[in-house]
Amino acid sequence: MFLKKIIKKILIKLNRFNGYEIIDQNEFSFPSLKDKRFDDLSTINKKSIVLPLGEVKITRKVKSLGLIVRTNSNIHISDQNKKRIFNKEKISYIEKSLKSLMISIKSFKSKYKQFEINLTIVDQSKDEKILKKFKDIFSSLDLKVNTVNFDKDEFKNEIRLDYNKDVFGNLSSLLKCFKIAKQNSDDLYFFLEDDYLHKETLIEEMILTYERVSSQIEREILLVPSDYPYLYMSERSTEVLAGSHRHWQTLNKVLCSFMTSKKILELYWDNFLLTCQEHNEPIEKHLNKICEKEICLSPIPSLSVHMANVNSIFGISPFVDIKNEWVK
Repeated sequence: MFLKKIIKKILIKLNRFNGYEIIDQNEFSFPSLKDKRFDDLSTINKKSIVLPLGEVKITRKVKSLGLIVRTNSNIHISDQNKKRIFNKEKISYIEKSLKSLMISIKSFKSKYKQFEINLTIVDQSKDEKILKKFKDIFSSLDLKVNTVNFDKDEFKNEIRLDYNKDVFGNLSSLLKCFKIAKQNSDDLYFFLEDDYLHKETLIEEMILTYERVSSQIEREILLVPSDYPYLYMSERSTEVLAGSHRHWQTLNKVLCSFMTSKKILELYWDNFLLTCQEHNEPIEKHLNKICEKEICLSPIPSLSVHMANVNSIFGISPFVDIKNEWVK
């Protein structure tokens, strides 16, 4: 028995020295990885392991993440006269969205303490008390939170729209988020709206999947966090890839919550500007043009659920227990 343990240790060291890991098929365990769970084998910036597909060496290493969240407690649903699921006040959705994001960041940072995350909240409520309340949600984290008490008229000379103040405010705050990302120097940017409920694994899976897929195809990509209903309401061609913990499918259009790199932002800066400078139909028209040239992916099942109207084709994701997520 003692000899068997010695031989096992030697084999583990030899295999690891040559870049291999050992699977004990009898126990379905991973002695060379200190018996980690089969869904927790990847290491950020180093390797992505998905069974039984094996290992992907990470060549596209994510260095930092900028989270930019738009909030507005004064507008229930922009440019729509509809009620949201559960029919609550808008601030209830924002608070739940931010709390779920906080939980996801906390979970990620518990594993990757040295990874840099910068959070910015761009708020249109014009209420310092509300903005402080949002910021305090993240007070337990070792994280710098920047808050912007945003005035939509900051870009009144750049946006060619004057007939709908709500749409103008939406485009103006989106432009503010894009410009903050353009001015800063994070590696990836995750633009988020204030009405999504996020899974605890959101941040970890988005970053690990970005690294895995980008390393495989040797290109920058775009990731959306939600599995939208519209993806299943008509026939279309798609490809399915393995992310870090779930499948991801290609898509040809995004909403305004998505993750991409600073490189994509700079390469397609004109598209980002045109998205905000006039009222397009749909709003994301020029962002969708990026998806015609670059790989855009959404998770199956969803990592974030859009708390829109129950009938919205851009709302609640299929096969998600939204009531349970809301209560949690």
